[in-house]
Amino acid sequence: MDVAAEMPVAASTVQDLVTFALSKFRAGDTVSTRAMLDAIRRSDPACDESDDHLVELIVMAAIGKTMGVVFDHRSPDERLPLSEGISLRA
Repeated sequence: MDVAAEMPVAASTVQDLVTFALSKFRAGDTVSTRAMLDAIRRSDPACDESDDHLVELIVMAAIGKTMGVVFDHRSPDERLPLSEGISLRA
């Protein structure tokens, strides 16, 4: 009897999903939080982690691999309005 064959295959951890999604990029590349969330959700539709938690994991892993991160995952409705005292114009 092969004991190893009877052991259930461990489900991928969230960190594994993030690592796999980032594996398609190299040091110095810039990753999009929206594209990364889409890739993670496609690879494991049952993943019930919040977008905010996944973005935190993506950022930590990406900067550890010297990648840039573009925070483009929020819709315009969810973005905080600029305060009246802040101007982006020079």
